[in-house]
Amino acid sequence: MTPFHGKLKIRHLEIVLAIADSGNLSKAAKQLHSTQSALSRALTEIEELLGGRLYERTGKGMMCTPLGEAMCRHSRVLLGDLRKAEVDLAAVGRGEQGSLVVGCFSLFSGWPLTEAARLFRERHPDIALTITIGTHEDLITDLDSGALDIFVSRARPTMNRDIYRADPIISDPVALTCATHHPLAQGRATLADCIAYPWITAMPGSRIQRELETNLAQAGLPLPATLGALSLEFGRELIRDGRHLWMLPGCVAAVMQARGEVCVLPVALGLLPAPMAAIWRKDRHSTRSMRAFADALAGVVAGANLSFGEEAAGGGLALSA
Repeated sequence: MTPFHGKLKIRHLEIVLAIADSGNLSKAAKQLHSTQSALSRALTEIEELLGGRLYERTGKGMMCTPLGEAMCRHSRVLLGDLRKAEVDLAAVGRGEQGSLVVGCFSLFSGWPLTEAARLFRERHPDIALTITIGTHEDLITDLDSGALDIFVSRARPTMNRDIYRADPIISDPVALTCATHHPLAQGRATLADCIAYPWITAMPGSRIQRELETNLAQAGLPLPATLGALSLEFGRELIRDGRHLWMLPGCVAAVMQARGEVCVLPVALGLLPAPMAAIWRKDRHSTRSMRAFADALAGVVAGANLSFGEEAAGGGLALSA
């Protein structure tokens, strides 16, 4: 029997996370629609139950102790499981057979996600489907907390394969694209030609951005003016100016080119490949609905008949769709 058995409450979990996320009792109290004194008393109660301090007061605010970090980790999982249970029970109450919460990296949120979601709903109309769009880092956090069942993103080489299962869907290079009316769309552009134009790239400090900077330096080329953005809507609007170039996943770029939305430039960026994958935690049971969504996603990608030629090995693209 644990010392806090029957005494730890859901409200305690919410308080622990609110303080950790805000780093401040006053801000946490506002977030929870409470008072600072009430939260202070509740924190004392929680620490007495756990037998140790959860936070240290520093010049930068309240920082988690090792016990606090462990408590936050478990609190996120427990609250995520409760939210999932709430969604599942509501779905069953509506006569459905459960729910599935899918996360998706933002640059995959047009194609293939929309078609995979449509196909899944056609095959499984009795399962309530919810979609969340975000960055890879946010999706990992949500998966760990239980807020997501599965997510679609790049299976990065640094991903811990003891914790996460990643079922590869397609391996493709990063493509450099432009609007169909861009000057470079009219001929066979070189990487040196592309440097003269501003690029929409991965976020500053990301692995892809660091590799890009290194590869350009090794080629004796300067870094172009860059704007870090991971939004399909933003990218589509910005390249309409006929100046910006846009780095996209190769499979997404191929489909957008086939639809007449962009032109894929025949340049090799030399970035390390990381396949698109359906990702979930190994320590959680993979449900029928999770596997069904992964199958729907794989079917959509296979149905696009994408092929990447030999240039893809060096980071360039030879596409057909």
